[in-house]
Amino acid sequence: MLSFQKTALLLLIQFTVIVAQAQETGAELVAKATTLYNNKDYAGAAPLYEKAAALNNNAEAYFKAGWCYNETTRFAPAITNLKKAIEARANYASAYLELGYAYKKTAQYDDALTSLQKAIKLKAQYPAAYKQMGDVYEKQEKKAEAIAAYKKCVEQDVMNTEASYEIGYLYNGQAQYDSAIVWLNKSNAIKPTTSIYNELGFALYKQQKNEAALEAYKKAAELTPTNGTAYKGMGDIYRRNYKPAKTTEAIACYKKAVENNPKSGGSYFGLGWCYNEKQQYDDAIPVLQKAIDREAGLAAAYSELGYALYMKSRNSEALSIMKQGIVVDPRSTFCHYYSGLVYIAMKDKPNATVMYNTLKPLDNALAEKLLVKINAL
Repeated sequence: MLSFQKTALLLLIQFTVIVAQAQETGAELVAKATTLYNNKDYAGAAPLYEKAAALNNNAEAYFKAGWCYNETTRFAPAITNLKKAIEARANYASAYLELGYAYKKTAQYDDALTSLQKAIKLKAQYPAAYKQMGDVYEKQEKKAEAIAAYKKCVEQDVMNTEASYEIGYLYNGQAQYDSAIVWLNKSNAIKPTTSIYNELGFALYKQQKNEAALEAYKKAAELTPTNGTAYKGMGDIYRRNYKPAKTTEAIACYKKAVENNPKSGGSYFGLGWCYNEKQQYDDAIPVLQKAIDREAGLAAAYSELGYALYMKSRNSEALSIMKQGIVVDPRSTFCHYYSGLVYIAMKDKPNATVMYNTLKPLDNALAEKLLVKINAL
C-alpha cells in the first residue's frame, strides 16, 4: 500500500502533467487561431481563441475571440467573450472598446456608452472610443453629443476621415452649411469619397453655390457612376436653383438618378415636375405615380400628378389623387388650388368655393387667384 506522502506526490505529478497538457493545448489552439486570424479567416479563428481562453482563463484569447466574433457580425458571442476578457484582466481598455462596439451594433446604446466611457477613463487618448461614442449618440439622435464626441476623436486623430465626415453630415442635417463644408473639406482632404462629395454638393446646393455644388456632385458620380444620389442632387440644382429652371438638364440628371436608384421617390418627383413644366403631361403622369408608389408621404407628388391629370382633362382621376394628397398633408396649398381648378373646369362652383375657403387661411394670395376664376364662372 502506498504511503500518504507517495499518494499525494503522485496526485501532484498527475495534476502538474494535466495542467502542462492544458497549457500546451491552449498554446496550440492559439497558434492555429492566429494563423487563421492572419489569413483573415476570423470565423475560423474565433472558436479556437474561445476554446483556448477557456482552458486557462486567457484574457488575450477571450479578447481575440470577441474581436473576431465582432468582425463576423456574431455579436452575442462577442459580448460573452469580451466580458470574460474584462473579468480575466482588470482595466482592459481594448476589450471595453470592442464591447461598446458590440453593444452599439445590437442597439444596446446605454450599455455601449458605459463601456466606451470606461475605455476612455482607462485610456484618455483613445480616438477610436470617441468615434464609437459619436456613432452611438448619432443612433440615439443626440446630435450635439455626437458632434462633440466626433470632434474629440479628430482632436486626437486628425486623420480620422470618418469622424470628420460625420460632423459635416450632422451639420448638414441641422442646416449649418458653413460648418458642414469646413468639416467635409477636412475629411475630403484626407480621403475623397462619394459620400463626402454628395454631402458637399448638398451643402453648396442649399447655399445656392450652383457651380461648386454641381462640381461636387460630378466628382461623386465619377467615383461611383451608379450613385443615384449625385444625379438627383444635380437635377435638384437645375430644377430649383436656376430661374428659370434648366429643365432639359434636370431631366437628363433625374433619368440617370432613377436608372441607378429606382427606389428614389424624390427623383421620380423631380422628373415629373420637369415634364409638367415642359407641358409633357403624358410623360409626367406615369413617373409621378411612381414617385407616390415609392414615397407615399410625398405630398408635392400628389399635387403635381393631379395637375398633370387636370391638364389632360382627366378630372375625376385628378380629384381622387388630390384628395389623397390632402389626407397626406392637409395644408397642401396646391392640392387645394388644383382641386379648385378641376371643379371650375367641371362647372362645379359650390365645391370650387369650398376649396377657396379652405385655401384662404393657408395661402391668401393663391386663394384670391382661385376666386377670380370662380367668379368668372
